[in-house]
Amino acid sequence: MKIIREGDRGVALAPKMGPVPVVYRYRDLTLDSGVTVPSVLVGVHEGTDEILIIPSQSTARIKEEREDGKEEVLEARVPRELEDVLALLADHFRVSTRKFAPALIRFYLHVATEQPALARRLARLSQESLAQGRLAGRIKVRCESRLIAQLDRVVAELGQVSQSDLVRGVIMAAKEDVLDGRAKNRSLQLEAVAAAV
Repeated sequence: MKIIREGDRGVALAPKMGPVPVVYRYRDLTLDSGVTVPSVLVGVHEGTDEILIIPSQSTARIKEEREDGKEEVLEARVPRELEDVLALLADHFRVSTRKFAPALIRFYLHVATEQPALARRLARLSQESLAQGRLAGRIKVRCESRLIAQLDRVVAELGQVSQSDLVRGVIMAAKEDVLDGRAKNRSLQLEAVAAAV
């Protein structure tokens, strides 16, 4: 893929004018939806200063800005002991619980949407006594709307399981995989997640 730089020149088609010279500049781009993408590379008509073309390298940033407002908060009630497990997991990887816990939960939930066996495991683990204690703790995780929709599908397929159940199952699975040493491969994956937060 060719990366265009600010100041590069090219040609674009302008309405009622045909091919016209453009220069690439970083500009704030307001989309039809009203979302403004700050400082994105665009091709500008040199005579009118009108944006005529958007290079392909800018599409990822535009897509990200479009989807940025499409996050939801997944909230789960958990026993305080599972909050302790999250702290132990973060300590195991020497990272902040506040940063690591949401990433760990999103990681497992994402994998569970693609692997039915893991989804069933999370549902089963959510029914164990440690996960069924007094639900005095509350966990909030920001997730993309797409992940929430996929979780809704998984919950419907599993039946008699809620998203909160799956979150409790995630914490139990991470405990087994890392703290109990049952899944070396998963532990290595979580080490990478920890390094990224």
